[in-house]
Amino acid sequence: MNKNFTEVFKPGAYPKRTYVSRNSKKTRYTYEERLMQSISIEGYLTYIVGPSKIGKTVLCENVIGRENMVSMSGNDFSKEYDFWSGIGKKIGISMTAKISEETAAVSDSAQRSTIVTKDYFAAKDRVIQYFLSYGKILVLDDFHYAPPEIQYDIACQLKEVIRSGFRAVIISLPYRSDDAIRLNPDLTGRISIIEIEPWTREELILIAEKGFSELGITVEKEQMSKMAEESIHSPQLMQSICLNIGLLPEKSEEISEEIIKESCQFTCMNLPYSDVVRVLKEGPSTRGQQRLKYALKDGSSRDIYDLILKILADNPPVVKLSMEELMERIKNNLKENINSKENMVKQQKVKDSLKNWQKMLEQLGSLYQVLEWKDDVIYILDNMFLFYIRWGIGGNSLWR
Repeated sequence: MNKNFTEVFKPGAYPKRTYVSRNSKKTRYTYEERLMQSISIEGYLTYIVGPSKIGKTVLCENVIGRENMVSMSGNDFSKEYDFWSGIGKKIGISMTAKISEETAAVSDSAQRSTIVTKDYFAAKDRVIQYFLSYGKILVLDDFHYAPPEIQYDIACQLKEVIRSGFRAVIISLPYRSDDAIRLNPDLTGRISIIEIEPWTREELILIAEKGFSELGITVEKEQMSKMAEESIHSPQLMQSICLNIGLLPEKSEEISEEIIKESCQFTCMNLPYSDVVRVLKEGPSTRGQQRLKYALKDGSSRDIYDLILKILADNPPVVKLSMEELMERIKNNLKENINSKENMVKQQKVKDSLKNWQKMLEQLGSLYQVLEWKDDVIYILDNMFLFYIRWGIGGNSLWR
């Protein structure tokens, strides 16, 4: 294979050679044009919402330019409770200053001077002035990772400063964090919302077409379509699969279905979800009691948590499943011709199990926030996690 794969496919950096511009849903404008318009309107907060690993940050890099961005994450405010102090540290502005005061103590015999040093906390004006002077734009990524009370505080802080020309872009996931921004009455009429739609298979194929053309490699449309399906609407995953084809230990001049499968498995090797899977499989403590197991068509025997994890990984890969769809997938997995009562999964049991998962994950760190159960719908919040459970735990024959 051509050794220039790493120069063409960039899953973790700005993909200069394989960047694909897309049209915003139901408009004739591109996402780039919409973002440019939004940040040009003084007094407006830009709110970009879309699924994980879908290119929201890359969009900002393309339009704003990395040199003009001050990038922070909601995670930065999980412990740093002062918004402006956190930004000040990021840009290297000292948030404390020294004041020296000279006082004289006079006595009959001598005069003594004392230097008194006081600390004072720098006002947010210093940070705002820096942004205005240098034309910087705050890009607050993964806003959903900030604690809810901090999200609300940030929304209030930004409401006050955007009127003075301070520009900010907030990036978040759907389903979770609308309360702090979208539904904040103080921000009504001051928000420009850009909802990023999942990539279609045809749009993802464009990444492969551009990249392989750069490399001078011919790939069948059918194979690129398979890569796109396994990318689960994510351009980052598409970049990774294409890149790892060129990094496989055994080189091949033909990109076959088997090569794509190997690339998917190779891509999983660096994904950090093994402990997340372990936690989900174990479920809540049973206090020593054995869980009921169900017989599946594939010959395995799984308890309710292992079963749900298995059906989430089934074909086709989707990031949203209703209760009806969950039950249909379970039905399709259960082994037939055995005692139907013993091998029947009740809908309420599935609901209770998903509620238990929700409670467990809420107590854990950001890495574990991979799914959400809400209004009888399971949302996969992290495409990479779904990719991992399809390929990282024995998933070498998922295409059937």
